[in-house]
Amino acid sequence: MEGHTPVSENPHVEYGVTESLQRTLENEKAGSEKMSKQKVDLQALPTRAYLDQTVVPILLQGLSLLAKDRPPNPIEYLAAFLLKNKSQFEERN
Repeated sequence: MEGHTPVSENPHVEYGVTESLQRTLENEKAGSEKMSKQKVDLQALPTRAYLDQTVVPILLQGLSLLAKDRPPNPIEYLAAFLLKNKSQFEERN
């Protein structure tokens, strides 16, 4: 057909998005949606499971260091540890 531009299967090819990149983007989007559902599901967990998934890992690490170092102010030490290291554990939730 003259003057008819063939339509490619990938509508984003004109922007340099290859099919494999498009699949990767779709997988990432699906993964982030799954993560959102998982965060909502934390509210539905039983108490023990909720604590195990959210605070127990950082508490165990902090308490382990606390027992090893035995500072004179253990509560302040643990609080400082939790605040300093919370970003490492928030990424996991």
